[in-house]
Amino acid sequence: MSTILLCVTGSIAAYKAADLASKLKQAGHDVTAIMTEAAQQLVTPSTFLNLTGNRVYTDLWDPQGQTEHIALTDRAELVIVAPATANTLAKIAHGLADDMVSTTLLAVASPVLVCPAMNTRMWRHPTVQQNLDAVRTLPGYHVLEPSEGNLACGHVGPGRLPETPEILAAVDKLLGERRAAPKAPGTGKHQVPTAPGTGKHPIPTQAPSLFLELVTYDSPPSAEALTEDRVYRTTLLVAGTLVSTGALGSQRRAHVHVAKSMEEALERARRSPLAASGCRIEVFPWRLEAGLPPTTA
Repeated sequence: MSTILLCVTGSIAAYKAADLASKLKQAGHDVTAIMTEAAQQLVTPSTFLNLTGNRVYTDLWDPQGQTEHIALTDRAELVIVAPATANTLAKIAHGLADDMVSTTLLAVASPVLVCPAMNTRMWRHPTVQQNLDAVRTLPGYHVLEPSEGNLACGHVGPGRLPETPEILAAVDKLLGERRAAPKAPGTGKHQVPTAPGTGKHPIPTQAPSLFLELVTYDSPPSAEALTEDRVYRTTLLVAGTLVSTGALGSQRRAHVHVAKSMEEALERARRSPLAASGCRIEVFPWRLEAGLPPTTA
């Protein structure tokens, strides 16, 4: 029915996420689990592998998964964070990204259902409540508040992960709203947005036309290669076939192309001086909603 990402974080309630994954799969959804390191101390990735039939993502720096957080969010129709720990809420609220779950959440363009679970005193802590308020204000984010009852620590009060049927009901509601939402008109005149930081390069609004090129290198390319690449990218920007280009840290650059196909974008990327310098070039479909790197060419 729908493609769902299930983000599992390090609450003792992580074992309940296995039941949730199973029920989502039984309902016909395509479920992929992403786990934090703490969650793996409570439930093994193989549990979710067997329940969903899909690979489980745990390591942002896995050679096979280093950029998978982008591809995963391109396909996702809904993201569920269950259980969501106080630490995870803080990361979401403040835009922190230091593992596979938090980095994936920064790239999400689909609705996100957040299901907190923690000790009662932690839940009631003013900082946690402030972070919750911040999460609730994020576009597309929905918080399903915890239930009250006996907690694993022996306390009684709010903090229990909502039961699976309650989460499933929220999932059905959000997916129904997503399907019922009016689609943007495909015809008619409208103002064409421009690339951030430039004010002049038009961004096509007809999907799928955007492709993200990532250039990764173990050691910085020569100054000559970087200069030649900036000239090449500027030419593409002026031609309107590139809408954004910039550095991502010290060992990666990102460029967003306008192209009719993945092959066209990849062929253009391979003509860059950095590709000729032996840098690793990867190209992925991209959604404008996910944001653009700052233009620095």
